[in-house]
Amino acid sequence: YSSVRVFFENQMAEDLIKSVLNPWGLTAAQWALGFVAIRGAIGLYDHMVIALVEISKAPKLPTRTTGTPVRYVGLRVIDMAYLTVNAVNEWIFVQNLCHYIWHSDRVPKALGEVGVLNTCAALYLMFLVLDLFYAPAHRFLHWRVVYPYIHKHHHRQIFPVRGYLDAGNEHPVEHFIGTSCTWIAVWAAVHTTGAHAATIFFFFNIHAALAMLNHSPYDVDVTILGLNYNVKAHEMHHRKFTTNYAQYWMGIDRIMGTFSPYDASTSKAE
Repeated sequence: YSSVRVFFENQMAEDLIKSVLNPWGLTAAQWALGFVAIRGAIGLYDHMVIALVEISKAPKLPTRTTGTPVRYVGLRVIDMAYLTVNAVNEWIFVQNLCHYIWHSDRVPKALGEVGVLNTCAALYLMFLVLDLFYAPAHRFLHWRVVYPYIHKHHHRQIFPVRGYLDAGNEHPVEHFIGTSCTWIAVWAAVHTTGAHAATIFFFFNIHAALAMLNHSPYDVDVTILGLNYNVKAHEMHHRKFTTNYAQYWMGIDRIMGTFSPYDASTSKAE
């Protein structure tokens, strides 16, 4: 009996792992090809976002226009290793997100099902919920007991400039926490507003673009109904460490007492 039980438990664990790592049941070749394709798409998207910002004539951040060079940190072997692991996690995340959207009865997909609630309201809610969970989790990673082992790696770059490479250069545990917060945001919007598939698609792409810009030298500032996206705020976080934990809703930092306004002056340590 015990051997049969162990067999079924092992089989269940194996099926669970397969359903998470490969929800579409792809062959090894298809899985690898998809991974390469998504990496190429993200690289292209990163360059496209930066190009659009440059075309829009967005100014550089004040710290990048003083004439005094700021300190940049190059990529090491461990950075490339983390970026690779996180790239695999992103590919698994994209597969599961697409699988959920395609198969869930709760996610409307038809054009005729588009409405204000499942588009505009849903998109707003996803960004709100994302920071509602992400900001406290981000703050937890700065707890001195935890910080040296996980989040310290990401803070080697005090003045982010490389877009996706600086955004994705984080400990895999931190990356998993970030994608989990994104999942929670999508799930919350689907179950409260009936978020449309197109809304989730736009949310994911806007979220990715803003994460890239948060680690760029461009001064982008957008406020919509209280949600404030400000690259200056995130630069302050990289420079001061224990401030501005949120990404889009700086109100959560005001509630936590961790908000800091922008300061263009830099110290010798920076």
